Amino acid sequence: MKKIFLLLSIVGVFGLTGCSNDDDVDYDTYPEIFEVDNVNFTQSGDYQILVPLNPKILSTDVVLVYRLSGANDLGNDIWEPIPTSYDLPEGSLKYFFDFSQDDVVIYLDADFDPILRQDFSLNQIFRIVLVPGYVAENLDNNDFDTVMSAIKEANGSTEIKTIK
Repeated sequence: MKKIFLLLSIVGVFGLTGCSNDDDVDYDTYPEIFEVDNVNFTQSGDYQILVPLNPKILSTDVVLVYRLSGANDLGNDIWEPIPTSYDLPEGSLKYFFDFSQDDVVIYLDADFDPILRQDFSLNQIFRIVLVPGYVAENLDNNDFDTVMSAIKEANGSTEIKTIK
């Protein structure tokens, strides 16, 4: 009887050590949206804004940034993906961003003084969308509504937390 118990114990130990725990993929990250309003791109701020991420995101997560560019005929917000550029009468203007695990930096760059176009440089509204890496793999980020639908489906929820 002792030999059978010993044999079962050894088999059990080897069986348990054969199990794997996939800690590299974070399937339980709850996606969040940070809405940043009243953004003013000025020369004194080097035409950029820093948005800290608290808590830090995972190295596998992806950040998407959208700018509120107006509203449609029904009054719904139109969110355009960043990076984006414009050819204006004054010259070209573009928004772009970079991110780390700690923060997101949104830039406004133009070949003219951006303050000449206050409709692009002052009182801007951005949405920073944190997307778990496994959702972002096959995601078309050009359409804000498509991104939100994919995140909701992956999360198994109808609601995404928006932080203003």
